[in-house]
Amino acid sequence: MVSRGRFTLTGIVRGPFQSANLGYWIDAECVGRGHASASVAAVVSMADEELGLHRIQAATLLHNAGSQAVLRRSGFEKIGIAPSYLQIAGGWQDHVLFQRILS
Repeated sequence: MVSRGRFTLTGIVRGPFQSANLGYWIDAECVGRGHASASVAAVVSMADEELGLHRIQAATLLHNAGSQAVLRRSGFEKIGIAPSYLQIAGGWQDHVLFQRILS
């Protein structure tokens, strides 16, 4: 089986927070076919129904409009900009932060 993407929940915090970070990438040839949106929906459902989480956070590079659209379609809201959030290709990159509050 060939991997066309990966979707992860990391940094799961229990106790009063009940939160996690959503991360994902999808192969360029799969972009625009709804695979990312469907996969994010599946991860959100699992986080809510199976893990009992309250909040999921996600971050995108400032210029990644496609990923930001996936998050918005999936019920995430923009909550701000995080300067020097993640080190990518040897440099610290600013990111747009999103969150979704679950039931």
